[in-house]
Amino acid sequence: MALRLRMPRSPLLPLPDYQRIYQITYSVLEASEIAITHRACIFFASVGALILRDQYSLPATISAGCMALMVDEQKANVVVYGRDEGGVFVNDTEAFHAWVECEGWLIDFMSPIMGVAMREDGRDWKVPRRMLQKRLSDRKGSLSEIQHLGDFYVDHDRSLTESLIDSQNIQFSDLLNVCQAWFRRPPKPLKELVMGDSHAGTRKLVLRAPSIDGVW
Repeated sequence: MALRLRMPRSPLLPLPDYQRIYQITYSVLEASEIAITHRACIFFASVGALILRDQYSLPATISAGCMALMVDEQKANVVVYGRDEGGVFVNDTEAFHAWVECEGWLIDFMSPIMGVAMREDGRDWKVPRRMLQKRLSDRKGSLSEIQHLGDFYVDHDRSLTESLIDSQNIQFSDLLNVCQAWFRRPPKPLKELVMGDSHAGTRKLVLRAPSIDGVW
């Protein structure tokens, strides 16, 4: 009987495309100086969903709620967005994460800089700067099932998501438009674009996001 080899499953979005969306989002936030980049998960998700719908014709949506990801198997380090209340994993406006869902995939465009937030929270973890794209069908059923590197859990909170999107559209609609205007699909070079405001004046946008060094 012939053996059936398990073939690796390619992510929905190629690494160069993922990297460009992440880089543009990061760079626009840094240039704006009106948001804390490593705390702006809803903005990263909003830009990602917008570009996937507009440039790739993909039915991307924004999700927010609880998330957990094993980032170091030896030390059993699990990044957790949410709160444990009596053994129940919950989220609210003070403890949540946001990501993109599309055709059965979870895509987190903020994952390359999750280590920055961990260090700010007092966790001296070495978290690699990696792309996070996972099939939603591979998510674990609970936090206790996360045992190996890359294992993850997510739980979408619909009412929280709608509230965050409404707030995002009010506060950052101009920056969303800048990201959309700047983006071009790889390998095309980026457009030259300037961004300005009444405080800092006009300046040319440049990519300055930390490079990605792997895939979860």
